[in-house]
Amino acid sequence: MAISSWIPPPPPDPATLQNPPHFAPFPLIQLRSGKIKKALGNGRIETAIYKTTLSGPVEITKDGIASDEHAFEPHRSPDKALLHYCTSHYDEWKKEIPASEHLFKPGAFGENFFNEEVSEKTLCIGDRIAIGDVIVEVSEPRAPCYKLNHRFETKDMAKRTQTLLRTGWLYRIIEPGAVQAGDMIRLLSRPCPEWTVARVMYYLFIETGNVKMMKEIVELPALGDDIKGKFRARLAKGMTEDQDGRMYGGEVEKMDTWSEYRIAEKRKESRTVTAFVLEAIEDIPHPEPVEPGSHVRLKLGGKLVRAYSVVGGTSQRFEVGIALDPQSRGGSKYLHGTAKVGDSLVVGRITASFPLAKDADQHVIVAGGIGITAFIAALKYLQDSAQNFHLHYAVAEEVPFKAHIAALGANVTTYNKSLGQRMDLSTILSHADSRTHIYTCGPQRLMDAVQSTAATYSIPPSNVHIEAFTVNASGDPFTAELRQSDKVVEVGPTQTLLDALKAVGMDIDSSCEVGNCGTCRVDLCEGRVEHRGTGLLEEEKCGSMLSCVSRGVGRIVLDL
Repeated sequence: MAISSWIPPPPPDPATLQNPPHFAPFPLIQLRSGKIKKALGNGRIETAIYKTTLSGPVEITKDGIASDEHAFEPHRSPDKALLHYCTSHYDEWKKEIPASEHLFKPGAFGENFFNEEVSEKTLCIGDRIAIGDVIVEVSEPRAPCYKLNHRFETKDMAKRTQTLLRTGWLYRIIEPGAVQAGDMIRLLSRPCPEWTVARVMYYLFIETGNVKMMKEIVELPALGDDIKGKFRARLAKGMTEDQDGRMYGGEVEKMDTWSEYRIAEKRKESRTVTAFVLEAIEDIPHPEPVEPGSHVRLKLGGKLVRAYSVVGGTSQRFEVGIALDPQSRGGSKYLHGTAKVGDSLVVGRITASFPLAKDADQHVIVAGGIGITAFIAALKYLQDSAQNFHLHYAVAEEVPFKAHIAALGANVTTYNKSLGQRMDLSTILSHADSRTHIYTCGPQRLMDAVQSTAATYSIPPSNVHIEAFTVNASGDPFTAELRQSDKVVEVGPTQTLLDALKAVGMDIDSSCEVGNCGTCRVDLCEGRVEHRGTGLLEEEKCGSMLSCVSRGVGRIVLDL
């Protein structure tokens, strides 16, 4: 299955994955548990991977932590009572997948606890370990599934974790009891020093047909029944099970929010505007044409996510136009100066956020500068469908996307400031009637002028459509209750929820902070929200909100 351009490194020599030295005692940092919720795949997929820190002594039973839920029924097993992960892996992930850097932090893999002192290569199947007064036994490696692809916004994350032997490992409980942060973790016994977790993983995920090794593995007394059963089935059938379903899911579960594209063309349209043609690395069986008023989000490394209007094309190959902003916080500066043909970018789903009014008899489009990119696909659609429309386009000097503009013929009027040409909004809008819809995108003063002029001619506000580069985040004050933290946050009229949450110590990721990228979204449990910005898909709005621009109405409850 061709999922991405990732080329795995050469696998390790399995002979090096045995007989690790005993580790010195180290302290437990924290314990974590999670509740099941539909938090992946745009609300399609249930998971308990989002876990929160537990305070005080925590009771550990044969089934693990009582408050820790499992969405996948087979995971509710004594062999899988607790999940442990090595925090050293997070630094490696950040280097290897910089587009998801902000997601790699301790706890993100859904582990119940984490440390840097031990890993899959330093622990062995059957190791008995004391955590305070509780005794656990290493039972099996985690078998990663497609939910990790969604969690880390990387199509082949599950495949990467098992190929790189960084899945984490599971414990069964030998002696229950209570533990808390600060309790020491000590190795009590090691009956199978030649079988590290990583060595079992090697034959489970990499060299899957080694009969001699599999016969040894199934005889390991402490190995969990799930993993032992997989090896027994391979021995009985003489073949390896299909792992694609687990790693990628079916049509409903596959990760399609973010995909990998290559820069196929980079073309200067003017001194400040550059066009980029992006082509999907993975072939898309049935590419969808770009709808009028579509935008797309691009990951440009770390927390940097930016949204841009799509000029045209299909989901397989499409074009965007990007102006170099003198005040750029990294997005346009990176694309203009650093990005080059052949580079890969992580790209979000193309989404129609500024559609045409279907009931309009006449469409009047008023654009300024780079604002034209919001309308090029719409203008082509209007022309191809022989609708009544006219574009009024103001530029300072150069006209970007000349070929697209010229193709409109008599349906466009261009106003060039360097030639002394001025747009008269009063004349343009004076002929509008109740069946005329007006669309505008460009500098704020242009959009404000369109709205005020439309009001003087009593054009209904519902007939005037604004595609803004920024979003006004102020509004009525509201209260946000944080369910997990047991805190109440008051958000003032000129304060954003994002700022209010950070002020009380909440670690909320953010990037564009104008409602376009979706990085700052938080889960909504209760209450009404005035959604602003384009960073959420429509189906996400029932359970999420953008903390940088959207506002609660009265009182809301967040899962924080």
